Amino acid sequence: MDNYLNYRWPKGPGVQPPPVPGAQPLPPARRSKGGARRWLAPAAAILLCLALLGGVSFWAVNGIANLIAQAEPDVPDDAPPPRVSREVLRDSEWSPDDLPWGKPDPSVTLSAQPAGPAVTGPEVYNAVLPSLVCVEAAHASQFDGVSVGTGVVVSAEGYVLTNYHIIDGTVSVRVLPLEGGYRYFGARVIGFDEEFDLAVLKFDPDGLELTPARLGDSDQLSVGERVYAVGNPMGYLLGSMSTGIVSALGRDEQESGSALGLIQTDTPLNPGSSGGALLNEAGQVVGITSAKITGLSREDGEALEDAAVIENIGLAIPISDAIPFVNHILATGESWRPAMGITCSAAEVDGRRGIQVAKITGDAPKEAGLRGGDLIVSANGVPVTTLVELRRVLYRTGVGEELSCTVLRDGEELEISFALMDSLKQE
Repeated sequence: MDNYLNYRWPKGPGVQPPPVPGAQPLPPARRSKGGARRWLAPAAAILLCLALLGGVSFWAVNGIANLIAQAEPDVPDDAPPPRVSREVLRDSEWSPDDLPWGKPDPSVTLSAQPAGPAVTGPEVYNAVLPSLVCVEAAHASQFDGVSVGTGVVVSAEGYVLTNYHIIDGTVSVRVLPLEGGYRYFGARVIGFDEEFDLAVLKFDPDGLELTPARLGDSDQLSVGERVYAVGNPMGYLLGSMSTGIVSALGRDEQESGSALGLIQTDTPLNPGSSGGALLNEAGQVVGITSAKITGLSREDGEALEDAAVIENIGLAIPISDAIPFVNHILATGESWRPAMGITCSAAEVDGRRGIQVAKITGDAPKEAGLRGGDLIVSANGVPVTTLVELRRVLYRTGVGEELSCTVLRDGEELEISFALMDSLKQE
């Protein structure tokens, strides 16, 4: 089965999606058929919302509008134009130095709180709305458009958590609080993590009393639990709320493109929702909405009109996994990557599941006695059977802190401890 999933985790500018061959209008959606399927890249581009794209930098939305126009040529001449912008491509000479930079503040730290009692949908909305902003990031040329997304206010001093891909390739940033009057504030970038699609901004509230978002414990989420998303879809439908459930947890690189282990939800997300809040039933922010996967799929040899629509696959960054990186950015202006200094993979040995060491690449684990072939079954007392579970322990332990591993070797359990390194400093 060929795999042509047309999907891109936000690691750079979008590419204008190709048109459907022949620009033939699609028939009404049909029930999907069973059996092996392959992903059809050209057709997938019709509905693709890669990186929800802040910005409604509009490359995906613009492609959709063009396709709709081709499929429906009888639109009256006096009909209003679609609210889209021209394709925005990152200037090849752009670098992060072109962003407006602010200074970190080690006194500001974030933490997640235990979930409280469930409240109604309107109560969730009213509680989070004062904590949200619209993020607008402008490119160097006024003809290159503006990337628009959402941000979550995380401190009364004006710190905002959002997605990196909203500010990627831009040179100025401003925010618009969704409450407190229609008033824009210039913002500066404190730091970002491009790989994990996180960015921290800071603006001076200038007398405006801000309401920091209540952060929940995303570790307590369960599949099937109701969640809400609030953001700015299309960049101008400010403060829109949608609802759904948690579809899956811990989606890794193979499934979501992120090593963090993302929350999958069927909550409707759209361009401009990037950087918005995913909320639990207690009204706490448990995730930052960041991407979605949509498109069409068909079986080998199947006609395009028989293709099945892929939808309701939204992705959000778990807030409990994001907090260690955000706190490090707040303190230093830089991200980090706590690592063991090994290469490894999930495995099962003698009926025990864990993480098997393939190679020792760092001095600390080698000096502590870790060997190739060892099976790590727990880290700092937490059972680890997947790479997502192991990374979660590493990220929450931190660089320079000691990691205690329970290792299975030749049928015996050993305790091996050593300090974590920063893999970003080793590159």
